[in-house]
Amino acid sequence: MFFGAALMFFIIAADEQSVISSGSPAPNKIRLQELTAQGPGTNSHIELAAFYFGRQYIYTAKLAQFRDVYLPLFPKGQPENGSNLRILLWIRNDRASNQRLIEGERDLDKFVAEFNDDPRTVAGILRKPTNRVRALTADTYPGTNLDSLQVLWARNFPQQDSVNITWAACAILLLAAAFCAIAYRRTSAQRHDHGVPSR
Repeated sequence: MFFGAALMFFIIAADEQSVISSGSPAPNKIRLQELTAQGPGTNSHIELAAFYFGRQYIYTAKLAQFRDVYLPLFPKGQPENGSNLRILLWIRNDRASNQRLIEGERDLDKFVAEFNDDPRTVAGILRKPTNRVRALTADTYPGTNLDSLQVLWARNFPQQDSVNITWAACAILLLAAAFCAIAYRRTSAQRHDHGVPSR
């Protein structure tokens, strides 16, 4: 049990640490057309401007309760088609998200309509899409250049202090798992010495 919990904390801490190492707390503000032409540089933490949301959303799984969605982004003034699609905005309903809670597809339609009527910037971390996301994007927007497709994860930039706490929790759980393993071995050895069969 302790080992399983330690593994979970390790995965979380490693993922957050990779985000920290890929950028800086201050986002690089850039227009979508500039990002697709020039790239993000050395900072994957960006604040994106001058775009609108496409109307065909991409779900990796459709659940009864909304969890996450990928929204296609297009540069202002350019048509909504695969040849102009380079970035997907990934919104997850979790604590790290920098967007409001989205309760379902109807609420998502409202979110997109309000954003397109009153555009603003969105900040997040650039990542490579999974093969599943690439395949779904190709089906939804034929003609998309999947090699250049990127995902902007709409989330807050992690703080090193909070990541350090997660690493510490992982270490404590590993020590607890080791202690339990040693105690179990000693108990088994004592039973064996006294002729009590171990279970």
